[in-house]
Amino acid sequence: MEINEDRIEKDIEILKDGPICKYFKNGILDEDLNWFNNNNFEIIEMNCRNWNRRNAHQNLKIALNFPDYYGENLNAFADCLTDMYNKRYKGLILVFRRYDNFVEEDGKFAEAILDIIAKESRVWLLTGQKLIGLIQSDNPDLDFPELGGTSPSWNGIEWLNENRKK
Repeated sequence: MEINEDRIEKDIEILKDGPICKYFKNGILDEDLNWFNNNNFEIIEMNCRNWNRRNAHQNLKIALNFPDYYGENLNAFADCLTDMYNKRYKGLILVFRRYDNFVEEDGKFAEAILDIIAKESRVWLLTGQKLIGLIQSDNPDLDFPELGGTSPSWNGIEWLNENRKK
């Protein structure tokens, strides 16, 4: 049976390989975000160019509109992410642009954020919602170990290394 790529919905295309998807070219990411916007997903974008261990939680708190009592630690991030479930939408798309800068600054911490999103995504799927993290990187070789039990893949268009050339 041949699969027509044009008919596969972006959310399914991404989630089949895990809830975290990497992008190199902003234009391809923007096209996918347009699809998510047109298909009733809430989208929250963050620029991680200047993120580090000292300011990442504050940036997350502001972007994700976490409550004042947000504890600014990974456990609190996981707890508050759970509370973002919103039945008005099919799901939530968290977009992290220039994430490679955060990875260079503090790789373990940057990885922990994605791992929490990946784990929480499974819980959301069980309740009928979709939580997806889209990571844009200016480094075409950005790689992570398994997150939430799966390794993030490049999006379908940039899956081949040659398609991530500038």
